Amino acid sequence: MFIRSTIVSLCLVLTLLTTSVMAQPRPNILLIMAEDMSARVGAFGDNVAVTPNLDRLASTGIRYPNTFTTAGVCAPSRAAHILAVHQISVGAQHMRTQSFKDSAYRSVPPAHIKAYPELLRHEGYYTFTSSKLDYQFSNVSAGSGPFSIWDYEGSQPTWQGRAESQPFFGFVTLTQTHEQQIFPNIVTLNNASETHSQVVNPDQVLVPPYYPDHPDIRADIAQHYNNIFVMDQMVGKLLRQLEDDGLAETTIVIWTTDHGDGLPRAKREIYDSGIKVPLIVHWPTRFKPEGLIPGSNDKRLVSFVDIGPSVLTMAGIPVPDYMPGSAQLVPDVSPERDYIYAAKDRIDGFNFRERAVRDGQFKYIKNLLPNMPGAQHITYRDRLATMQTLWQHLSAGKLNAAQRFWFEPRPAEELYDIVADPHEINNIADSAEQIDTLARMRTALINWRGAIADYSETTELAMAKDFWPDGEQPVTQVPQISINKEGTASIVPSAADDSVGYRINGGVWKLYSKPLSLPKKALLEAKSVRYGWAESPLTRASHTAGD
Repeated sequence: MFIRSTIVSLCLVLTLLTTSVMAQPRPNILLIMAEDMSARVGAFGDNVAVTPNLDRLASTGIRYPNTFTTAGVCAPSRAAHILAVHQISVGAQHMRTQSFKDSAYRSVPPAHIKAYPELLRHEGYYTFTSSKLDYQFSNVSAGSGPFSIWDYEGSQPTWQGRAESQPFFGFVTLTQTHEQQIFPNIVTLNNASETHSQVVNPDQVLVPPYYPDHPDIRADIAQHYNNIFVMDQMVGKLLRQLEDDGLAETTIVIWTTDHGDGLPRAKREIYDSGIKVPLIVHWPTRFKPEGLIPGSNDKRLVSFVDIGPSVLTMAGIPVPDYMPGSAQLVPDVSPERDYIYAAKDRIDGFNFRERAVRDGQFKYIKNLLPNMPGAQHITYRDRLATMQTLWQHLSAGKLNAAQRFWFEPRPAEELYDIVADPHEINNIADSAEQIDTLARMRTALINWRGAIADYSETTELAMAKDFWPDGEQPVTQVPQISINKEGTASIVPSAADDSVGYRINGGVWKLYSKPLSLPKKALLEAKSVRYGWAESPLTRASHTAGD
């Protein structure tokens, strides 16, 4: 029901069996994800950043400086990450599903596709997450997503709820670096708090060439650095908690961010400023792969669709064949990838349709809705002082060509030499010298688009009506319980790929994976869910055998 493995994925696991990763007990895995942040970390070469905890983590782990999200904004990126598939292939590409004005809907992925933490839970891991879900088949906050993914979701995520010796997978979102934390009113509140130290001042920051050098812009960038410092302190607190609980030597720690900086022309875009993120993997000695060098810098291309396969492989669980990524974060397991891919679709009320492919040197962007400005009056973003300054400078004619480009009608094609032009301000798609590169990158994007589904081939309204007919959320059908006279209970979902949960005598909900041995006089309750649908009503049955 859960795993559809390929021979390749099995081979990866067999390869991993030769390393200490598969030693017993299985490793704990903690994924820490900051919000809205590019590689503004000392260990990644940023001399302005004050990030002592991340720097220490990097000194004992592996840095992946060429890691890319599949979208430049949270909900599509988070959907792709948690399912380990590109968001366009499951109808999760628009920001957000719940903000669509014409029809209510949530993404409804193909029924066999499961969030990778559910696969971990199915194989015995205790899974927990913090309050932010935002998967597009859920709402933003805890309690709105499929119950089958997490043992715990909420404001105090911890490994404390697991059974003795049970391995855990935790996914903790750190919100201190979110775009909202740069809004003037939030900055005023935070600056009055002792927890928000001002460790970076505006004179220290570098202003990218797509911005004018203006005091308000410098102040926003400096505030972003100060928020990063606060986030870094939270990372330190989590790592100390692992140590205090005696778990540091059995826990693989992954730290990354959900997309690039929460600043204009970064967040929501598929330029590197929007999709290139830092990533660190720390392996404790007990599980460290042979030959790994602490503090090393692995320059391979990593996509967010590689995180799920990597975590599953760390845990010794086969990778489903529907996942397009591979275990790039486990050394010497998967071939290095040649390209990463990203997409941008509707943002609030504005329709975009952009697709990107990037290799180690070049980025190609195909604008499927060309001739519209990249910058739009997005109400949320316009609260930033930087965005207000950009609009004012545009109106006054004070922006140079590189700064105006984002505000002007976009060309059908963009091509950038990332090595020579890391800020992607010099479009070389029309360069005669790059005709072969352009053709190669076009072909790579065409091949990728031909290999996966893209729900944007139809309108969002048609997709919404397909997912939720008449704007009403479908309800998962009730599973069936059978209990034999020995007290062995089986639960069969109405549809084969529904996820099934159960509890005994009103206890905690657990994910069903195999028949249960019930105690005498037990009450068994069960329910099912398909992602994007409402969970089924409860069904109950009792084991009433006497003593």
